[in-house]
Amino acid sequence: MTRRTLLGTAAAAGLPAAQPKRLRYLGTAGPGLTARSRSLGKDWDIIEYANEKGLGNAHTTLPADLNPAGLAKLRGQIEKHDMRLVVLVRTPRTEADLPKYEASVKACAEMGGRVECVHDPFSGRRYEQFKSAAEFHTFDAACKAGVRLAEPILRKYKLRLAIENHKGWRSEELAAWVRSTGSEYVGVALDLVNNVSLIETPQKTIETLAPYTIFVSFKDIGVDFYPEGILLSEVPFGDGQLDLAGIVARFQKKDPKMLFQLEMLTRDPLKVPIFTEQYWKVFDDKSPAPARDLAMLISWIRNNPPKRPLPKTSGLSPQGVLALEDQLNQQCIDYARSFLPTLA
Repeated sequence: MTRRTLLGTAAAAGLPAAQPKRLRYLGTAGPGLTARSRSLGKDWDIIEYANEKGLGNAHTTLPADLNPAGLAKLRGQIEKHDMRLVVLVRTPRTEADLPKYEASVKACAEMGGRVECVHDPFSGRRYEQFKSAAEFHTFDAACKAGVRLAEPILRKYKLRLAIENHKGWRSEELAAWVRSTGSEYVGVALDLVNNVSLIETPQKTIETLAPYTIFVSFKDIGVDFYPEGILLSEVPFGDGQLDLAGIVARFQKKDPKMLFQLEMLTRDPLKVPIFTEQYWKVFDDKSPAPARDLAMLISWIRNNPPKRPLPKTSGLSPQGVLALEDQLNQQCIDYARSFLPTLA
């Protein structure tokens, strides 16, 4: 008997429907719910959405200007729903940014221990954001200086910073950066698939960044070729190429309370133009993308073709995109309930 049939039978008998067990360690993040956010605007509340879906955590931001009433409301919500948070807080770039940054970190630290960490993706897509390796190195130095400014504040409030592998740094570069801080309060927000766009297989990224991971941006992946490079898509859990159960087991062994945040981006496949000259201009001897890694990535893509056509939103109305986004997110949640029981 399916869950839907069981609930229907209970309703027909006049019995209360059984509530699914909360997935305490699975959460959600805004980038995977952009159509919903655009559709609902100010009525959108990711905390309430996560609770309605039976999820145990969420990725969010602090109220504008750290409004005391807004902070009190946020704390009340997560206490009521027994949830944890990852909070996006931009790392300071100059000393002038420090007062606002400290106020934000302090607000997170005063959420009753329910904020797992602050998070900063730092970069966009390296191969789009910069025109040369020199531009990237200047940016890299500024980001590292910002983390040095932030670290004493993180230490003061005993709150960790998770730096995301957000298509800016290759995994070995990010691992070296984290090690260089010498701080237990600086680690990694591990996106399982982002570094495919920087000439890495997901397995290499996971192996390199696992020791430093604070939380996991959780997704499955489908990859294919197009004339100028590769197509990268988030796909519903189980439709992609990742061993999700193995990944969960690995990180729960590292930290039994590790958070996994669903990020099912619903869009056209991302084009990563690895076969173009401009793409390679953001790498140099100081920040290389080795030929061996390129060969391993191409081999992995060839040996793991998409199981289904990659999701697309082109040609859909806004309502159609929202319906598809809701469908794909629900597929992931249902899969987690059925096949990833330790997330509960």
